[in-house]
Amino acid sequence: MKIKELKNKIQEYQYFEDTNIIDVSVASVIATRLQIGDPVWLIVIGASSGGKSQILRPISLTDSKFLHRIDDLTESTFLSGAKTKVGDNPSLLSRIGTKGMLVISDLTVLFSKNAETRSTIMSQFRMLYDGEMVKYTGNSSTPISWKGYLGILAGSTPSIYNSFEEVADMGERFIYYRMQEYDPAKATVLAMNRKLYGKELDNKLAEFYSDYIKEVVLSYDNEPIELSEETQDRILQIAQFAEKVRTPVKTDWKGEIVTKIPISAMPMRVALQLTTIAKALMIIRNYEEEDFGTRDLDIIDHCGWSLANEEKRACLKQLAQIGYSVYATTQFIADKIGLATAVVGNILQNLASVGILERSGDSGSLKWRIKKESEWKIIRRIENIDEIDDVEDRDITTEEDEDKAKNQALDNFIKETKKPF
Repeated sequence: MKIKELKNKIQEYQYFEDTNIIDVSVASVIATRLQIGDPVWLIVIGASSGGKSQILRPISLTDSKFLHRIDDLTESTFLSGAKTKVGDNPSLLSRIGTKGMLVISDLTVLFSKNAETRSTIMSQFRMLYDGEMVKYTGNSSTPISWKGYLGILAGSTPSIYNSFEEVADMGERFIYYRMQEYDPAKATVLAMNRKLYGKELDNKLAEFYSDYIKEVVLSYDNEPIELSEETQDRILQIAQFAEKVRTPVKTDWKGEIVTKIPISAMPMRVALQLTTIAKALMIIRNYEEEDFGTRDLDIIDHCGWSLANEEKRACLKQLAQIGYSVYATTQFIADKIGLATAVVGNILQNLASVGILERSGDSGSLKWRIKKESEWKIIRRIENIDEIDDVEDRDITTEEDEDKAKNQALDNFIKETKKPF
């Protein structure tokens, strides 16, 4: 079965306009199964009832020994000191063994926990990503432990952006794929007219995914996978940009003023996960007897771009649509995306504080532009922006205009200071 055939079969039951979500989900499973790089921890982000679960549930059914679906998490989910009547340890990691993958239908359940429980589970996630977890319990004089290789494929609504910002200091291990918008009417009509529902639908889709994943995995000949220089450069670009754009900031108690200079995480972890996905996509293309190409690079780009929340992406898209070295006012951007000017101002200040934007003007009339031309080009590439929007002169100024204004302000200041008392 080819990937196109897989997509056609799935689209008989589920509506997609961006079928790359199938590529990246399947690639994350193949990457973990073959252990071809750093673990992939991928969150599929989409609106409520947007189709996330209809991807995750069938995939979780393809191999019960390797893929383990969980719907809730506690501090004892991964390792527990409890024993069953026959002496077995009921811990999830004991069932997974040294290699496996978790499928979490809704990761936001983690953030409904109290702060102490949430903090404990996040600490455990950090250890699991690094491949080793040790836990001391009151039931044993010796610690219980696990060593292995664990992938994660999870779903979430966009609320995950705010949730992870709360625990960013603990080190994020997840990368995202934001499901792109599609026609809800067409999706609803397809759902209303299909003949299978519930478990029957999940099992049917699971058959398609299982057949395809098995074929691709068996086709891999264990040859080392070498990424081209172009692909490595693309991964480096988007990883560096992604880590900056998702960096949270510390604000005052009102959430209005950035109070500390934020420090972005180093891009290595994101780059290594994107590298693993790229290698899995290359295995898929080799099986298809096709070349790793533009669509695969677009998937890599979109994973990085998805690390920015909705609001940041909307602001950056507006700034990318105007020419480089052009400043736009806060009001102009707010009018374009439909949020309050004060809210947009906070978002833009956040992006400026991590070095993505440059600002000009005083507090009453701040103007903004994307600081680096390379990042301006990245956004335009990802958002498929070809043309430069025409905007009114009152809304924008060029870098040359800003320099003139600064020089004039300096001249005025010098003249004022030379006046006699």
